[in-house]
Amino acid sequence: MELKEGSGRLEIELPVAIDLPMSGELRDILLDALARDSSADVVVKAGAVERLSTACVQVILVAADGFKAAARRLEVENPSSAFSDAFERLGLAPDLQKLI
Repeated sequence: MELKEGSGRLEIELPVAIDLPMSGELRDILLDALARDSSADVVVKAGAVERLSTACVQVILVAADGFKAAARRLEVENPSSAFSDAFERLGLAPDLQKLI
């Protein structure tokens, strides 16, 4: 995972498996994006995800709140069915819809 600039926004492309060990890396990347002196929104590209841990769901939701507090937006682009299913199993489908 890495943070890339493109089309006036910051982008993070998630890997196939984003599980518990990856949650710290995801947190660090999102914190880096938030700390940048930029008004750019951040887009999480989630189309390739086949496995998503609860810890990563939590990181994404907390980051979304942090971006909102900074008058910026965190968006999820093209979530795979596995990505969406992880939110749904946790009862968080409405929260994901706000990010799409």
